[in-house]
Amino acid sequence: MDRREFAESIGVNDGTLGNYERGDRSPDWSFLATLQREKNVNLNWLFTGQGEMFISPPSAEQLRESKHDLVLMPEYDVRASAGNGLIAIHQMPTSETAFERKFLRDLGGSPDHCFLMWSTGDSMLPSIPDNSLLIVDASQTTVDHGRIYVFNVGNTVLVKRANWRMDGRLELISDNTAGKYPVETFDANRVEDLAVVGRVIFVGHPP
Repeated sequence: MDRREFAESIGVNDGTLGNYERGDRSPDWSFLATLQREKNVNLNWLFTGQGEMFISPPSAEQLRESKHDLVLMPEYDVRASAGNGLIAIHQMPTSETAFERKFLRDLGGSPDHCFLMWSTGDSMLPSIPDNSLLIVDASQTTVDHGRIYVFNVGNTVLVKRANWRMDGRLELISDNTAGKYPVETFDANRVEDLAVVGRVIFVGHPP
């Protein structure tokens, strides 16, 4: 197919597809989900280059009967800010996408507790570029030193690296030291302000 035929076959605008091909714009998650739904593209392959390019989407019954080789991972319409924080408004998943359980286990995640969300901002560069797709494991809420987590702090959602101090206080730090982002420090008096959403186990971003 040429570009126009391909765009029509997946229901997107020809100009939009051209922008993606030239690198003028980065594909959003709805476009990636469309590729999977309409063309059976294996998102594991798309993100990592591993596995087969195409998959055969299973029915709900096949999912139950296949010893759960695939898991439907929800995506949430909340952006974890790698910056100053955004208010978490929408808490219901907007879509679900099938991923191989092995892929998530190999990342160190618990497949039944993983979900998708996006980040925004530059405070976690170079680890997490702006507009990165995150896979978060909500079962990992015990904070380990040096790992990256999604935190709820008051009315904001942040993605930060955890740093335990010798005095027992927890710091939420940014990888982008050039940006001079402030360090959030939590002790026993502020612990009720902090909730651990989960650990970031995968970062996908536009090239």
